[in-house]
Amino acid sequence: MNWSLIYSYQIGEGSAFRAFAESLAQIELAESYGCDAVLISEHHFVDNGYFPAPFIAMSAIAARTRKIRIGSGIIILPLYDPVHVAEHGAVLDIISGGRLILGVGQGYRQEEFEGFGIPLSSRPGRLKEGCSLIRALWTQDAVSYEGKHFKVRNLELRPQPIQQPHPPIWVAAKSKAAVELAAEVGDVWFADPVTSLQTLKERMGNYRARLRQCGKPFDNVQLPLMREAYCANTDEEAWKEACEPVLYVYREYLKWGHMQDDQGQPIAPGDNRALDLLRKRFIIGSPETCIRECCRYRDELGATNLVLRMRFPGLPHDRVINSIRLWAEKVIPYV
Repeated sequence: MNWSLIYSYQIGEGSAFRAFAESLAQIELAESYGCDAVLISEHHFVDNGYFPAPFIAMSAIAARTRKIRIGSGIIILPLYDPVHVAEHGAVLDIISGGRLILGVGQGYRQEEFEGFGIPLSSRPGRLKEGCSLIRALWTQDAVSYEGKHFKVRNLELRPQPIQQPHPPIWVAAKSKAAVELAAEVGDVWFADPVTSLQTLKERMGNYRARLRQCGKPFDNVQLPLMREAYCANTDEEAWKEACEPVLYVYREYLKWGHMQDDQGQPIAPGDNRALDLLRKRFIIGSPETCIRECCRYRDELGATNLVLRMRFPGLPHDRVINSIRLWAEKVIPYV
């Protein structure tokens, strides 16, 4: 099982410059321990300063690292012109020496789609066409494409990425239809942090079935799984230090209507059940507890890469550093 880091730069009351500078030190430490990848997420028009430009942050990370893969986790592809994404991705793959992962998703916040003047109902179609067009631009000398949302004629993308046949496209998805679309248009399904293990198992069945229908390999598939993680010497210490910073993020998810119960049904904003359910979906505790949870996702779900958010608003830099060290030294060797 690989391990990776993911960053969502909610700033809150702190300094955006300081938060990013500290994250670079955390990423360099993780790279020294063999961390597989670092992903950068995005949201738009959020009052806590959530970073909206992952490619810029990813470029800065590429300049400070040498081996760790660098990706978006995710960009909201329906908000983008896929030609620009293909160009930016190709350049980032080149300057990083072939380390790009392109993570994409449909998005879900009405405010973001309204801000860019794009109908929310167009998400699946724009994602499907966008992935197809990006892959074509990365692998063909000249591309002609005519879809409902995007059209190009005899377009030559230069330069093209280093990775062959192209950088991997991870598609984040939660609902059955979205997971099936991920199987159709992506290289890897990227499982989200808010879905219960029970529902994830059902979605894995949906994913494999759709892969088979598409004529793609459906056994031994890669499965990067995002989870919130924090490691300390004891369970009590871990929860005491991380509880409020982690819940800051999840109160935001709940406000946006992005939470689900154990059966995969939406939880309405203001429903007090949500925060109680979440403890079962976090990997927070002592090294022994973290090992047990990692093994559970590996053995029951088939997770191949745990993508961990370890930095949360209000959590001091030295505690994030300590969590990464404990994870690398006392958890990873056993999983």
